[in-house]
Amino acid sequence: MKNKHILVTGGLGFIGSHFVELLHEKCTNCKITIVDSYNYSVSEKTENLLWDLFLDKKNKLEIVYKSIHEYNDVGVYDYVINFAAESHVDNSIENGDPFIQSNVVGVYHLLNQLREGQRFIQIGTDEVYGSLQLTSSPSEEGDLLKPSSVYSSTKAAADLIALSYYHTYKRDIIVTRCTNNFGPRQYPEKLIPVVVRNALADAYVPVYGTGENVRQWIYVKDHCEKIFNVLNYGTSGDIYNFAPNYGNDNHGEINNINLVQEILHILEKPESLISFVEDRKGHDLKYSLRESNYRNMMIQAGYQLDLPGTEKTFADDLRYTIMWYTKNESWWER
Repeated sequence: MKNKHILVTGGLGFIGSHFVELLHEKCTNCKITIVDSYNYSVSEKTENLLWDLFLDKKNKLEIVYKSIHEYNDVGVYDYVINFAAESHVDNSIENGDPFIQSNVVGVYHLLNQLREGQRFIQIGTDEVYGSLQLTSSPSEEGDLLKPSSVYSSTKAAADLIALSYYHTYKRDIIVTRCTNNFGPRQYPEKLIPVVVRNALADAYVPVYGTGENVRQWIYVKDHCEKIFNVLNYGTSGDIYNFAPNYGNDNHGEINNINLVQEILHILEKPESLISFVEDRKGHDLKYSLRESNYRNMMIQAGYQLDLPGTEKTFADDLRYTIMWYTKNESWWER
């Protein structure tokens, strides 16, 4: 990819900023515009990191400090990738208004400005499929949507509105849905950074309910690679699930209590720090995805998947992430 003007909404956030890093590496002579509301989860250090990264590409990075429902220049870009979203489920339980404004009204505002020939990627979530039983197979792209929180309901609405612009107005729309992300620079309201932060302080580590809730975890840079591939090879109007590719038989699934125990083991902290707390309202038991469309897309694009010697493990990525947090406390202590 080269000589493109790319809009990355939510580009100062956790996943969005990693995607901007990837574009810096892989997109020759491209100009990147970030639109970000600079909410509570954004770190000034992330912004400075991106400015420093683009020192070698003068005038190739622009940052606009606006929410997406206030931004009116979408039509000038070749590609639009929408990461912007209110995403913390607990917050949506307390107050759903910001989620409606960002995840529904904001997305509609972006879509209304699209012109013919622009590619729009809506970044979604596995939560739109709703809760699975522990023995259920992973969700697939054609499965019924059954969101159970304000957050997941707004994300499902955004996906459907985006796809309506493909069917009704023939816009170039793709929806992606991913499992839980982890990696450096994640705001410490999500499970892994919360556990690391509390354990380092020898504070209690809260675990909802019994800790049996199951999730898949994908390393953030792997997620960004998949988005980039869909940007290049994806079919307009399609949905692409993204799952971790760790080469084990359980689809990369792990329950919360086992994950917390593994983090404490890596940090050499006692399991006595674990404190079971009242379960979250409407806490879904299990999310899991199968990425059939993505794998088919990559094979059709000429890639060979699952080659011997290309495997990595969840434990490796988890350990690297934990070590990053231990060495960068100033990043998340703010």
